[in-house]
Amino acid sequence: MSIFNDERNYRPDEIADILRVDRSSVYRWIRDILDPLPAFRTKDNGQLRCAGKDLNDYLTKHKVRPEYE
Repeated sequence: MSIFNDERNYRPDEIADILRVDRSSVYRWIRDILDPLPAFRTKDNGQLRCAGKDLNDYLTKHKVRPEYE
């Protein structure tokens, strides 16, 4: 099941609202050196966006597995 629409791009504040996390967490995921959340800047005004498909892939990759907790 996908949380984000694969055909849409999301602002960091929208991602934070949907996932119920602080916006600073989303920016930290984007800036992560070893495993960043893919993001891009819009051409018009340079605002950050994340593609829905990339968000769904990122969340699947970072899914918590109870057997490892």
